[in-house]
Amino acid sequence: MRRPSGEQIERLQAHRKNRNDAEARAALQGLTDAAKSDANIMPSSIRCALAGVTTGEWGDSLRAVFGEFRPPTGIDIAIDSREVLGKKDQVAELRARVANTGNELGRPLKLLVGKPGLDGHSNGAEQVAVKARDVGFEVVYDGIRLTPQQIAQAAQEEGVHMVGLSILSGSHMELVEAVLQELRARDLAGVPVIAGGIIPQEDAEKLMALGVRAIYTPKDFNLNTIMADMVDVIREGNGLKRLGLLQ
Repeated sequence: MRRPSGEQIERLQAHRKNRNDAEARAALQGLTDAAKSDANIMPSSIRCALAGVTTGEWGDSLRAVFGEFRPPTGIDIAIDSREVLGKKDQVAELRARVANTGNELGRPLKLLVGKPGLDGHSNGAEQVAVKARDVGFEVVYDGIRLTPQQIAQAAQEEGVHMVGLSILSGSHMELVEAVLQELRARDLAGVPVIAGGIIPQEDAEKLMALGVRAIYTPKDFNLNTIMADMVDVIREGNGLKRLGLLQ
């Protein structure tokens, strides 16, 4: 996750200053002790909340005991069944398109995959990130529950060619518009933004009117097709000719 803003840091510092620090430390120690035993961690977690322990401190204490698990997405990125059938290998074609477009623009294509808001379902975003990396994109993915400010800051710092937003929480109108505003505030209005998720057609049209370059919903399940379209969105945004559908 990206660095928090100055305002967030100030609020956090004020919160820690105003709480009983000794009680917070004792509550965290109680949480750690419970996690190391067979005890139920709910009572110690409630004590942490009442003592003003932050979610970050609570999570760090549990990670120190249990570690952190990242499940696999289950996608097999390297196989293209068309090649087995004697047809053109779309993955190889995609890799060539990504590489050639990067050469035309002077550097490898870089994609930021962002998960704004409180949506905790990350499988779709991770599949896109893994697939994009497999076909040659440099991918920036900082995990879930990012703010629009963090996403725009990452786009600026990383110098990405595209921002892809994944939203399944129903808050796509508010969050996408907020990201677009943050990008404009950083003089990044020219960076194309695409969005994916449960987005009704009516909302998709509104988002496109706001400046979103492409919308992908569950009906768009072919990742090869999505990758080819993403390359074309980047090309079009940089004055290059679209390459069209894969063969």
